[in-house]
Amino acid sequence: MKLREITKSRERRETQALLAARTLVDRMRALYRELEQMTGAPITLHRALTSIGEEPGMTASRLAHKLGMQRPAISHVLKSMAERGWIERKRHDTDQRSVRLHVTAGGRQTLGKTSGRAVGTLQRAVGKLSDRDLVGLASGLEALLQNLSRGATSAPRQTGLPRHRPAPGAMSVSRRA
Repeated sequence: MKLREITKSRERRETQALLAARTLVDRMRALYRELEQMTGAPITLHRALTSIGEEPGMTASRLAHKLGMQRPAISHVLKSMAERGWIERKRHDTDQRSVRLHVTAGGRQTLGKTSGRAVGTLQRAVGKLSDRDLVGLASGLEALLQNLSRGATSAPRQTGLPRHRPAPGAMSVSRRA
């Protein structure tokens, strides 16, 4: 294969990957907006509420770890959920220093409104992938996230993609690229 063909092939793969990543982000944003409109609360609260519902009695530290959040951010989330009447904090019977989290009737009602429409959508989609696809996705996303965390140290490579954000639903990327 000639260098020019390899370069074009690489550019096509980059373009496909960028389109797929942008489509994923756009679809998740749309699902999150839908959830927020249904309940009037941000997705972070629903992710936390779902986690507490799945594991009643968890601690704030456990929730922070499960959601990949820092402790101060979880404190804010818990305060907001408690103010909405979605959760209650109970001291552990044997260790009064330990606070356990529980979903209230109001929280269960909120979870019922969403019927799993947005919360868990990504998890269900990932759960349908083959082991081979999961390994590829995990390693690819890890590399992408590492590159993003390093920041843009050089000018982006031109791939022929528009720099503006397309309208929702404007892109269609096949599942198997």
